Amino acid sequence: MDENNESAGTYGEIVRCWAEEREILGIVQPYTAQKAEQKASLFFPWLEDKRLEEIEVAAIRSALIELRQHGGRFGKGLSSATLRAAHLAGKQAFDWAIERGYAVQNPFDSVERPKAHYRQARFLTLGQATMLSSMLVSEMKKAMDCGDVRLASFALAACIALATGMRRGEIFALEWSCCNFKTQRINVSRAVKGDGSIGSPKSMAGIRSVAVGNRLVCLMQEMRTWRESAISLESSAENRLVICNELGHRANMNLFEHWWRTWADENGWESIRFHDLRHTHATLLISGGTDVKTVQMRLGHSSAETTMSCYAHAIPLSDTNAAENIDSSLFG
Repeated sequence: MDENNESAGTYGEIVRCWAEEREILGIVQPYTAQKAEQKASLFFPWLEDKRLEEIEVAAIRSALIELRQHGGRFGKGLSSATLRAAHLAGKQAFDWAIERGYAVQNPFDSVERPKAHYRQARFLTLGQATMLSSMLVSEMKKAMDCGDVRLASFALAACIALATGMRRGEIFALEWSCCNFKTQRINVSRAVKGDGSIGSPKSMAGIRSVAVGNRLVCLMQEMRTWRESAISLESSAENRLVICNELGHRANMNLFEHWWRTWADENGWESIRFHDLRHTHATLLISGGTDVKTVQMRLGHSSAETTMSCYAHAIPLSDTNAAENIDSSLFG
């Protein structure tokens, strides 16, 4: 694009340049930049070859309507959350162009951003979570008895998610060197992205130290000791990854998701996604009276407001527990 021409460039060009600059300068993680570019490019069938000054508000509205009704691989329409993300990415790319003199005004400002209707987060009660964790520990030990490193690791990953609220990518990037069993803390500083690359957690707040209980520590130590003999010495990998395959290499998250869905369906947890274990952890903490700032830190949220907006459903449960506790104290 011609930097001296205030009206230079097409929508497709600015989207690609915007994403490339954010990645090169490290403004966001490479995977984040690529995902944002993909979202902004959803408008390409309507806007890609249009010069910026030619793009009209009506064209953006029409594109959103068409994407909602017929977008996606199978033409069944895109979700409201995807449309919201696409609108945001398109607006950010245009703002980038305005800051550099490629455009004068942003037509996305005149188009209301679609409201996202997210799936209601599922969570387990304390009794259900206790039952699930017991089943997972049994699954892990059964896999260890059979010498199946990968399945034992998968079961441990679910135990860690329940006990710490860590994200899937954070768990799969975890190394034993990040686990201080003496102080009973896990240092979270890396995460496996959707494309398999390793980067920082979702936000800077995701870099954190999470306390773990004695039972999880014992479980992880048992796994580490067993793996030293279970993984073939012929493998080039060291016993450094907490979650690994039979060769000691990083386990495939897609295979893990397939295992989780199959295992959950076969064991009475049909509607529970792996991410719901994180929701369960947070809900149990809040309903048990843990302060929101502590929950925010454990989850790696950037603000307490984010934690509250995600887990407002747990406040009534916490209030009920508080009432029962004070009632017991007052009236014996």
